[in-house]
Amino acid sequence: MSQKVLKVAVIGLGGFAHAHHEALRPLEASGELQVMATCDPQLEKFADSPLVADLQTRGVPIYADYLEMLDAHVEQLDFVTIPTPIPLHAPMHRACVERGLATYLEKPPTLDWRELDSMIETESSSRFQTQVGFNFIIESTRQSLKARLLAGEFGALKRAKFVGCHPRSESYFRRAQWAGRLRNNGHLILDSCIGNALAHQVHNLLFWCGEGEVLSWGEIKSVEAELYRAHEIENFDTVFARGQSGQAEIWIGASHVGSGSAWQNEVVECEDATFFYENGNYTIEWHDGRSEEGPTDANAVSGLLVRNLQYFANYLKGEVARPLTTLADSRPFVTLNDLILVAAGHITTIPDSFITRQTGNNNEVLRTVEDITPSLQFFLQQGCFPSDTNVAWSALGGSADASQITQIDTVVDSLI
Repeated sequence: MSQKVLKVAVIGLGGFAHAHHEALRPLEASGELQVMATCDPQLEKFADSPLVADLQTRGVPIYADYLEMLDAHVEQLDFVTIPTPIPLHAPMHRACVERGLATYLEKPPTLDWRELDSMIETESSSRFQTQVGFNFIIESTRQSLKARLLAGEFGALKRAKFVGCHPRSESYFRRAQWAGRLRNNGHLILDSCIGNALAHQVHNLLFWCGEGEVLSWGEIKSVEAELYRAHEIENFDTVFARGQSGQAEIWIGASHVGSGSAWQNEVVECEDATFFYENGNYTIEWHDGRSEEGPTDANAVSGLLVRNLQYFANYLKGEVARPLTTLADSRPFVTLNDLILVAAGHITTIPDSFITRQTGNNNEVLRTVEDITPSLQFFLQQGCFPSDTNVAWSALGGSADASQITQIDTVVDSLI
């Protein structure tokens, strides 16, 4: 194992950047990494921040401008983490790559398939590939099950399903100018439940569909979708989608509309067995009556983000062959997000008469929709859209194949 201490800079102090700073602390304490600099354009907001006080105590310089930071430390740095708002990912990634710096980029890299292609081209001649922060791929249990799937132990993959509800308050959609938007200042955003908060789960679903090797993701051939919103946003907060990846189907049902605790189900159906991956455990049920269950390592003491940053550091040291998820590996995820919108063609606004508002912790207002949870659970079992069962607020969606992804601008323009 290399004893080199890698030098890293973090772009940002607030939001998820704070989590990056916290995750880097144990790696710095163990002598694996050293934080050399950080920055934030709104330094005045952090005048009394314990994080800033800690960074100052450690002698870490703090800049207002990320380009100034990069230029001041370019000769020292081994890599940069970019845990910033999605619209800033591409220009910040380009700035790092042009300076010869490796990047750890938060998910999603972008939700515009053309911008993703441009980012891939930007680093095509770089020494190192970017790692995208889809954190759950590092789980050894997940990778082991994928290897067993590829080896044929469960028979051919028939269907991979994710259904879940992660409630978000009204303030969530006011957290940033681009939140819940289709476009912002002319930039394609497509911020949605599956494009951001539940992006990990959708990327995980596509992971099961990848062929040939463990670190692979299934390409999207076609999609059917129905999209809904209960909040005053441009994009959707609820989605029901069925797609085709290779010979396998994918089913996605997800919503931010609900109250109470978040819940989710990840199910993989094969010819000879079905396995369930949820709540820190996995269960395999073979059709001949055998079963297997055990814990996953999703909740390991070190934490997923710490482990992902450590893995990327090991990649830069030459100790592992590749990042866990590259920009190119993210293409099926980005394609799916774009194609779902093209397929549906419109977003149905749920009438206020079906919406209940509840005040939760810190006076946060949560919206829940009549029949949303039963609709998601029925979809998980039967694959039926709300319109298939004549749910009162439902409306027919549509379908699209991969070649129609070029229509994304036309569809978005029609929705704004």
